[in-house]
Amino acid sequence: MKKNADRYLAVTFCDDIRHEVGNKMSLIGCYQGELMVETAPTALPKLCALIAATTPKDKPFKTLTIRVMKDDAELARLEIPEADLTEVAQNNIDATATRKSISTALMFAPFVIDKPSVLRVLAMTEEGEMIGPRLLIKVQSMLSTLEPAKLQKRKVVRAKKRPAERT
Repeated sequence: MKKNADRYLAVTFCDDIRHEVGNKMSLIGCYQGELMVETAPTALPKLCALIAATTPKDKPFKTLTIRVMKDDAELARLEIPEADLTEVAQNNIDATATRKSISTALMFAPFVIDKPSVLRVLAMTEEGEMIGPRLLIKVQSMLSTLEPAKLQKRKVVRAKKRPAERT
């Protein structure tokens, strides 16, 4: 069986994370797989990541290190202390729960975009690496220079119209 097969890493990339009254969080400007900017280099005021590492209740994390990567460069590394992992494992607020999660919110301010790239989140555990979702960072000005060439090569196929049937 693959290591970490029953564990997962969930990540939401967004423009802002706000802590609200009543122990709630609001995620503002969530990205769905890609972030598009008009030109590069540019800087966003901030880019946030809400990260949750989840494991079965009967298999708590013994070690957990979260890393945020931009291409091959490490932007952040967060080592969760063993005492915090033990506290989460022993926390039994919901007796019906089958899983335990450890969550964190990270903010990069400003977030500089110098070229198209890939932002990804990884987590290292005692069982190996967990890979989270990726955010593709695209630069519109670099894409638009490619478009005319793509359009010339693309063949346009049009469907024939059927005559309307009369009843």
